[in-house]
Amino acid sequence: MGKSAFENAFAKQADKLAKIGLEINLSPEEQAWEPDPNGVPMMYQAQISGRCSLQYAGRENQDLDKWRDQWIYPNPRQNGQPHYQRSRPTLGLSNGIYRIEVEFPHRVFSNCGQDSIARPTIGKNGIPFLPGSSVKGLFRRACTKEQAIQYCGDASDRNNLKPGRLRFQGAYPIGNWSDRIVDLVHPQQDRQVGQPNSRSASAFALISFYKPHFIFEFTSSDSNTNWQEVEWILLQALQLGIGGKTSSSYGLGGNLPGRPPINPAAPISVLLQGEGVSSVLRDGVTPEFRPNLFKASLRGHVQRLLGGVSNQETVINQQVEDWFGKTDRPARVKLFWQEREPVSFQDVKLEHRNPTYGVKGLLYLDVSRRKPSQVETEYQSDIAFLQQVIQFAFVMGGFGKSWRRVWHRDFLPQYHEERFAIGCHWQSPDFDQIQTQQQLHQFLVDLHLACHQRMNVRNAQPANYREAWHPSRVAVYCRTGSQSRMRSNYFTTTHSRQLRRS
Repeated sequence: MGKSAFENAFAKQADKLAKIGLEINLSPEEQAWEPDPNGVPMMYQAQISGRCSLQYAGRENQDLDKWRDQWIYPNPRQNGQPHYQRSRPTLGLSNGIYRIEVEFPHRVFSNCGQDSIARPTIGKNGIPFLPGSSVKGLFRRACTKEQAIQYCGDASDRNNLKPGRLRFQGAYPIGNWSDRIVDLVHPQQDRQVGQPNSRSASAFALISFYKPHFIFEFTSSDSNTNWQEVEWILLQALQLGIGGKTSSSYGLGGNLPGRPPINPAAPISVLLQGEGVSSVLRDGVTPEFRPNLFKASLRGHVQRLLGGVSNQETVINQQVEDWFGKTDRPARVKLFWQEREPVSFQDVKLEHRNPTYGVKGLLYLDVSRRKPSQVETEYQSDIAFLQQVIQFAFVMGGFGKSWRRVWHRDFLPQYHEERFAIGCHWQSPDFDQIQTQQQLHQFLVDLHLACHQRMNVRNAQPANYREAWHPSRVAVYCRTGSQSRMRSNYFTTTHSRQLRRS
């Protein structure tokens, strides 16, 4: 029988020590010892099936639950809160450290680069934190040239490096930072829009903070530092987003607790009120309204619209990825959802009903320039097209799960309360321009022509997508109602049965 892995490792180490005159005396039983795999913490086990597989977020993945529990060491006496927490420190300047507390209205995601699962950097006692280098890079973005040199330093001349006066100590969460910490990524682009035979989408796990409070810490080599200016610059920097997935509202909207929200300087803002079927966490019960549903809707519609005028799928994908990002490039489209009223949930923890949400807020949208030298007319064209797409999404059904279906509670009186909720319903005073069939027809024609221009084609040749938006592939039926205000789900879209479109 061959030697165990531990025996081989022990023999190699013994040979190394023997060369310098040291000797290890272990009995044969001690040399034959093998560690129990079940006794090794999940964080240190191999990321393979049968050991510790963390990537998939299905409810049956017990490895993910065990890994999380071993990490946070929940204390039952504290209602499941993590065993190790930072207490709220003295804010402002204390013992040479200036501290600022910032709360975020949505999730915050930070990735340390670990290949097992996307998670933040973990410090002492397992408490996650944002490194000072990340905070410095964020801070520098909001500085003027003079402020950047003053606070962050100047490395433009390698022979004459000038250190900044600030020292960025990083940021850490306080309170119950482990609440809803296991997040989901559920890409469905191919399934929703792509090829007719695309497989079902998989859900992947990542770690993000749910509406956290962070403490940012700074020190300075200058006792006369203007800390009010430092605080103001930090808040301005946070409006650009911190961490990853900022194009989906992650890490945006950071502000001092109790302060009114800071309105983004975005060219497009839409007041929306909606209700629909809520997303749930891995437990299948806990609801959560996720602002990234707006980005998912816009991305899907752009691919549908461009796929209706061109069959060059590579070019279409390049356009979509340029706007909404990919793993190797950031998104140009930026959106931020600012709640006007707290989200309300209904039918939570009822076996015979799925939870639903009710929301009201402002959706801010912008498209960053491809490069600083991009001409103003091209930028304004991007903004105008984005405005058309958001209106198209609103008119054709709304946002979120089951957007293709009408909200049964309002439009189907005989639909019983005991049944699962279906559809969604959105309202907005900002989309009152379409009130007649002629106005709807003209809007769709103008949007179709805009897609021609973006793809630089004359004769539309639709792609082989499930829902390519082309007159020969889709029909829109509508009727004039008594509503004085534009409501989503007001029109019915029917796809060609002959082409087996959904």
